[in-house]
Amino acid sequence: MKVVITGACGFIGRQLIAELETRGHELRLLDMTRPEEATVFRGQTREHIPLQTDWPFVQAEITDEAAMVAACDGMDAVVHLAGEPRGLPELAVATFESNALGTFVAIDSAKHSGVGRFLCASSINAYGTFFWRLSGRAAPYASMPLDEGFDPVPEDPYSLSKLVNEKTCAAYNRAYGMTALAFRFAGVWTSERYEQAVSDGLPPTTAWSDDLYQWVHVEDVAQGLRQALENEALTGYGVFTLGAGDTRCPEPTRQLLQRLRPDLEVVGKLPGRAPLLSIAAAQAAFGYAPQYRLGP
Repeated sequence: MKVVITGACGFIGRQLIAELETRGHELRLLDMTRPEEATVFRGQTREHIPLQTDWPFVQAEITDEAAMVAACDGMDAVVHLAGEPRGLPELAVATFESNALGTFVAIDSAKHSGVGRFLCASSINAYGTFFWRLSGRAAPYASMPLDEGFDPVPEDPYSLSKLVNEKTCAAYNRAYGMTALAFRFAGVWTSERYEQAVSDGLPPTTAWSDDLYQWVHVEDVAQGLRQALENEALTGYGVFTLGAGDTRCPEPTRQLLQRLRPDLEVVGKLPGRAPLLSIAAAQAAFGYAPQYRLGP
């Protein structure tokens, strides 16, 4: 399959390149930064790590319509990872423009170029229950685990932009019949962060956290995207959460809920350290099976 990857210089993009290369896909990479000048985020800062690649590379902003149309020409699919990943208040307008307008330009360019398959990086922030609750009100969920059926309630520009991206995918599926899939990534961990967490062990859980103790390894994200990309039966529009198969807590999940949030209804079995952020939709749709776990 001929695949465009936007945001190719980011650490998810790099992992996806490696994942798709092993499967024999033909790639075209796009990023606003040249490979030799590429940086990746480490927390809230960027670190200079050049991208080593022999694949065709397009240096362009994702809002550059002409460049995006040219990048999509002759390709089979687009995996759109580019965007502004930080939710900084001082970057509110730039964040919304990069994420919402950038995704619109990307999917519209794919449509104009005859690309029928579009995969888009959303975020668990689209739920509106993670981080940046600007109103100060608690997240309005009444049951666990949280899944894609929850009615999103974003308040900040970053979370709103991710929900808008999902609605854009839905609109292009309705209007043009494109397969347009959005993936809500949990907090994506690098191999270094994962190894450090395994080495340190899981600390006792002393208080409830509205982030639901979620996480996901970057290699599991890349694997999930590859599985969805290759699954010819997966068509139309869909939203899928890509998270880990466990939590960051050492105790069983039901026990954790009984101790800290007995007010929440438990839906389903939640065996062992099962995640509070459901990945069941991705498991059912394309066999998503995260390989990395924190502890037994």
